[in-house]
Amino acid sequence: MIYQKQDKLIKGLAKYYGQDLFDYLEALEKETDEIHEPLPCTKIKKVYSTELITPNFKGLLMDFVYEMVDDSYIHYEHYSGNLTHGNLTHTGRYDMELHEETGKPINTIIISTGNPNKSETECWIGKVNKYTPIRIIFLKKYPGDQRLKNVKIKIENNKKLTTFDILDLIFIPFLNTTKNSEEIVKEICGYVSKITKITTKQTKILTWGLWLTTEIFIKNPETLEKVRTMSILKGESINEKLHNREIELRQEGIKEGIKEGKQEGIQEEKTNMKNTIKTLENEGKTSDEILKTLKTTF
Repeated sequence: MIYQKQDKLIKGLAKYYGQDLFDYLEALEKETDEIHEPLPCTKIKKVYSTELITPNFKGLLMDFVYEMVDDSYIHYEHYSGNLTHGNLTHTGRYDMELHEETGKPINTIIISTGNPNKSETECWIGKVNKYTPIRIIFLKKYPGDQRLKNVKIKIENNKKLTTFDILDLIFIPFLNTTKNSEEIVKEICGYVSKITKITTKQTKILTWGLWLTTEIFIKNPETLEKVRTMSILKGESINEKLHNREIELRQEGIKEGIKEGKQEGIQEEKTNMKNTIKTLENEGKTSDEILKTLKTTF
């Protein structure tokens, strides 16, 4: 489903490139004439677990949450269609649960790829209670043609790309453009092979981002494969780079799993040792007898 692919893109960027994505969205907002309530804090301390286990709900999976350096939380929620009353009440329920869990201020930002003119932006619950996110980012409100032109000029002139340029190449198909999104994606992929100055981190963001945006907007499987294969970045096609990155992540996951397994084993052994000592002490064993038992058992 398209929604799931969009969701995966937003969540992935949030998880692995949190501060970059946060700063990019903030910069996007500042380019408009709209007046927004300033956020209390713009520096992320860590990505907070988005799975809430509460007495009232067996499991809540929020899109992503940032714990900020001032101990407040910013909750981002993504919706691909036009915002509805149900979307807002759904998000509001998350906020209440997160606030109950943490006891900290919650500032909610909704990212929507829907039509801003056909979406609800506040939710009344009864006559006096109203739920309104601190900010709603409608990507379709922001012009993408000029942003694409700016990045294209930098690429053609071998200029060093910023992280914002890389995120533009991923987000522009979701913005307001004169061309349809499929043509924009093909055009962007055509620029990829001309990029000469790009960091390893930027390469990873762009590879993964374009893999998903091509899948979202290019419907024909043969065209999709052709575009991905012809999109060369640092000597490898997007197809090859993503495949190699998946292998890296899998290996990293195996190493991390082994590390976690060792830690869990050590902790379990410590617990068992403490329990054994306590049992032997209750049985009236001497220190020498306890030590002898521990040496033979552990």
